[in-house]
Amino acid sequence: MKDMGRNKGDRTKLGSAKTKTDSLRTTVPSSIVRQMKLNAGDQLEWQIESLNPGIIKVSVIRSEKND
Repeated sequence: MKDMGRNKGDRTKLGSAKTKTDSLRTTVPSSIVRQMKLNAGDQLEWQIESLNPGIIKVSVIRSEKND
């Protein structure tokens, strides 16, 4: 996968996933869909690392959908 560097990148807006939960939902920008070769039904694993106060590094790993 090509290194995306530290570009500002695309912005998305969060919305509620379901009522009465803390979960949020957003759209994966098409540039990331292409870069990661994502397909509907793929699963994403989220890894979070705290670097400094106010800075969090999020890694997203794609896995194929489970049939």
